[in-house]
Amino acid sequence: MALMARDREIVERYLKPPQERILDDRLIQGIQLTRFWFGISIAMLVEVPQAGARDIPLLDWLANWAASGVVRLLAAPFLLLVTVPLVVGAFLALVSSADRQRMTARLRGPSIAVGMFLGHWLLLVATAIGPFWLGHRTSVLVGGITFLAGLPLLLRAIGFVSMSVPCIARHMFRTMEVHQALPALLTVVLSWELLLVGELFPVHVVDNGYDAPLWLSLGGALATSAVAAWEIGRLRARHGIRLRSLSSA
Repeated sequence: MALMARDREIVERYLKPPQERILDDRLIQGIQLTRFWFGISIAMLVEVPQAGARDIPLLDWLANWAASGVVRLLAAPFLLLVTVPLVVGAFLALVSSADRQRMTARLRGPSIAVGMFLGHWLLLVATAIGPFWLGHRTSVLVGGITFLAGLPLLLRAIGFVSMSVPCIARHMFRTMEVHQALPALLTVVLSWELLLVGELFPVHVVDNGYDAPLWLSLGGALATSAVAAWEIGRLRARHGIRLRSLSSA
């Protein structure tokens, strides 16, 4: 429990924006908390009716359905590692030069968040796979000793990466420090990326010869886009935050 509390503290320190950057709007905070999970949930729920629509054993369908959700969840942070720089870069290119300078000066926090996640993920890979590679190249004894020596680092990396997912889902690597609308925009891009990944690389734990039709898979991406559009609209209506400009705060 103490180790989990420590991991949670580290995650919040580096992946959560400073309190003054979190907008004082309970409704928007609630949307930020649920926006990502809402899209994942809708994407899963729209596939449920297909369980009885085809002659597929229920357990086979459940296995594929659950695996699809797990893949979406696990893929999201790693897709964001590529998506965040691209979306933030495109966003900065569209704003005025004066606002661009102010936003660029706020990139330190998101850069730290991305770096911490990537560093812990690489640490996880190195401490999990490295000993097996070393044992194969040398001896089982060397690999075993290396694994035991690196076990504390492996546990730290697993704890950080697993606990970072909820924080990343809400704050999108602290990009709200650059502009309050960026997490919503990133969630929209991510939802369509996950749709594309699902269509190009369908997950089949049990091969039942059936894939959900594309129109059905659109549910999660469309729902996420609608929620993000509402959030951006509220930012403008209630707080005067426009997409292509930066408030004085």
